[in-house]
Amino acid sequence: MRCPNCGYQNPEGRRYCEECGEKIAGLEAAKARARRKTVREAARLRLELEREGVDRAEVERRLRRIQRRRPSLAAGLVLIGVIVLVVVLFLAFTVIGGRDSAPERAVKAFYRAIKDKDVMAYLKLTEPEVYKLAQKGEYEPDPYTEGIDFDSYVVEDLKTRLVKEEGDYAEVEIVGGYFEGFYRDGARSGGVDFSQHHRLVRLVKVEGDWVIQDYPTAKLPYLVEEMPGDQSEFPEVEEGGGQTD
Repeated sequence: MRCPNCGYQNPEGRRYCEECGEKIAGLEAAKARARRKTVREAARLRLELEREGVDRAEVERRLRRIQRRRPSLAAGLVLIGVIVLVVVLFLAFTVIGGRDSAPERAVKAFYRAIKDKDVMAYLKLTEPEVYKLAQKGEYEPDPYTEGIDFDSYVVEDLKTRLVKEEGDYAEVEIVGGYFEGFYRDGARSGGVDFSQHHRLVRLVKVEGDWVIQDYPTAKLPYLVEEMPGDQSEFPEVEEGGGQTD
């Protein structure tokens, strides 16, 4: 029995090809069914043509042309195999190859929480212990007290790249997208274009979940290097500042 996949001639009675492992059981039965169907269709077509007055020689010529145009069973099986392979490769690329890693998903969720000013989601990704207290009602979180300082944010088209993932530590680089904060009075942070200025975000795993380690810096909606080195994130009047003896 010839394998439709590789062409190897197998002994009769084989269920799988000895050469490539393709299933061939039932192939002869399928061929027989196809032959019977072809014979029935040819007989029906021959009868219809003869009823229309077409002479027998012309009938046979038409039948031969139709049969030459029909693909063989083996060719059909090969075509089906090719289609299945293409579908499998497509799924492997889109579902498996194109999927973000867990640290990357955590980074994107972090910026989504900032954009939505979702303080609970933000705490879960930054301060899991405080998040647990808030869940129990023992702590009342507020976006502004947690450092989500601007009244609104723009977060667009974030693109990330996993740099490192070793045990409970990971690094994710933001390599595309835009991030900016706005105040109600129209003032804005200036924004950062991550395609021009990549940002490295460090994460640690806490009880199985990835948590943003350097979130005080990661949440800043402007170029981090533009911050004066001698100023804190929230400049305040120094103790005794503005007072004279």
